[in-house]
Amino acid sequence: MWLMLMFDLPTKTKKDKKRYHWFHDELEKEGYMMIQYSVYGKIFSSTESANLGKKRIKDFVQKNVKKGNIRLLLFTDKQFSSMDVLIGEQSIEEKNEPKQLLLF
Repeated sequence: MWLMLMFDLPTKTKKDKKRYHWFHDELEKEGYMMIQYSVYGKIFSSTESANLGKKRIKDFVQKNVKKGNIRLLLFTDKQFSSMDVLIGEQSIEEKNEPKQLLLF
């Protein structure tokens, strides 16, 4: 299962920009990979573990983020692999991801 997090946080002031970068760093510490700017994804071995990851993000956001938009989307590996890239190319992490899926 994939959990995708999409966000728009304010970046008008220096304080806003600092919070934006801090949130980005926290997502990477949690194991999320950047799909594109403000869109991060993480793979989980089961629906149950993905739901725990979802709860962890929700709890973190409720305590630490006060402004902006943050959305979560849960979907299967098959659905993720059917994603079309219209312009640009897959990131290195995305290209390497199918090898990691075999571990589960």
